[in-house]
Amino acid sequence: MSEKGGKGFSFPTTTPKSSIKAKDGNGDGASRSKRGRKVQFDSQGSPEPGFNFSSSKSDGKGFSLPSSKSDGKAGNRGKTPVAKEAQPLELKVEKELPENVKCLMDCEAANILQGIQGQMVLLSADPSIKLPESFDRGLQYAETHSKYTDPSSVRQVLETLTKYGVSTGEVCVIANVCPESVDEVFALVPSLKGKRSKLSEPLKEALDELAKLKK
Repeated sequence: MSEKGGKGFSFPTTTPKSSIKAKDGNGDGASRSKRGRKVQFDSQGSPEPGFNFSSSKSDGKGFSLPSSKSDGKAGNRGKTPVAKEAQPLELKVEKELPENVKCLMDCEAANILQGIQGQMVLLSADPSIKLPESFDRGLQYAETHSKYTDPSSVRQVLETLTKYGVSTGEVCVIANVCPESVDEVFALVPSLKGKRSKLSEPLKEALDELAKLKK
């Protein structure tokens, strides 16, 4: 084709360069070929043929995909987890009570609430004293679930178990559930299972005494 003339078409004498290139700071062609290939786009905007984006020798200035090497954390997933040491069972009732509050047996609570009820006439005369609405429900519950008529004797019998490590809360649970055998006590109060070897005999004696105090 003629280079002259308005109707003719000719290719430029110099190859157009893309406006997007990955620059190499050193400007050394040999080092560029070793560290990573230059990104060359043709005039249509597509990458140079044969360019591999996953080159692993990039010096950080070119385009490369992140390395697939593990940082060591994934390897920990295959390790067998170490089993935690089992914590001894404990009764949580006492921990849930406010400070300076004592756990009572149902028969003790019934005895106290009945005494308050007996003073209702005098109490009602004082406008500054108002019983909560839950008083009647509490009294009804305590009277219904109380298994003994002599709270002081029941407390005296079960207090002998405290020298074997039985807590006040566990004493109240034993009195309230009114178990008939040693096995039933350990089933209903699992926090006592660790003391079974030294507690079985004195517990049996206490249950025999409680049987005499039932309603």
